[in-house]
Amino acid sequence: AFEQGMSLHNEEIARIIESNDEPTFENTILAFDNSGEMLWRVATVFGMLEAAETSEQMQDLSAEIMPRLAAHSDSFLMNDKLFAKVKSVYERRYAMNLNDEQKRLTEKTYNDFVRSGALLSTEQKSRLMEINEQLSSHSVAFGRNLLAETNNYVLELSRDDLTGVPGAVRETASDLAKSKGKEGSYMFTLHEPSRIPLLTYAKNREVREKIFKAYISRGSAGNEYDNRELVAEMARLRCEKAKLLGFDSYADYVTANEMA
Repeated sequence: AFEQGMSLHNEEIARIIESNDEPTFENTILAFDNSGEMLWRVATVFGMLEAAETSEQMQDLSAEIMPRLAAHSDSFLMNDKLFAKVKSVYERRYAMNLNDEQKRLTEKTYNDFVRSGALLSTEQKSRLMEINEQLSSHSVAFGRNLLAETNNYVLELSRDDLTGVPGAVRETASDLAKSKGKEGSYMFTLHEPSRIPLLTYAKNREVREKIFKAYISRGSAGNEYDNRELVAEMARLRCEKAKLLGFDSYADYVTANEMA
C-alpha cells in the first residue's frame, strides 16, 4: 500500500511538473496540496495501528518504510522544476485575485519548500537528504527501544504498598501477577493504565518514586535498548540540518514555523 501510494503520488507530481500551462493557484498550489491523498491515508492508518497494536512485523516495516518516505518527500520538495512553478505563483500571489485562504496556502506551500531545502545548492540538497534519512531511521530505532523498555518493566508490590489505590486497579495488578506465577503479589507496568493510577492514588511516596523514575529513565540503562547515543547523534544531525537551512539552532528552525 505504501509503494502504491508513492507511485500514485509520483504520477500526480509529474503531471504538475510536466504541464506546459502557466503556473496558477489551481494547477500548481492546489494540485500539489491535493496530491498524495492515498499515501497519506495509508501512512495515517499505519501510524494509528502501530501506536495502538504494534507487533514485531509492523516495527520491521516501520524501520524499512520511514526512511523511504523521507526520501520520497525530499524527491519533490527539492525538485527545481516543481519549486520554480510554486515560486512563480508565490511571487504573483497579490496580482492573481486570490482570496485570503488561497494566499495563505500559497505562502505556506512556498515556505514548506524553502524549509525543506529548495533554495540549497545541489551538494547541500544531497547532504540534507542524507540527514533526513538518517534522522528518520534513528527516530524509528529510538521509538522501538522506548517501547521495549516500557514493555519489559514490571514493578512487583505487596498489598501494604497499595494504600489509597482503588480496588479495581489493585485487582488488575493482582491478575497480572497471577499471570506471571506471582499469586499474592501486585504487578504494575509503565503502560499508562497501570502507571498513572499508581502515581495518582498510591499514598506510599517510595512506590510513586520508583515507577516515576523507571518511566523517565527509559532508554538509559546501559542495555541493548539504551537510547543515549541515538539521542546525541540525532541532536548533532538536527543541528547540522538547521545550519544548512540558515538557522542558528534546531530550536530556531522548529519555532520559526510555529504560532506564538
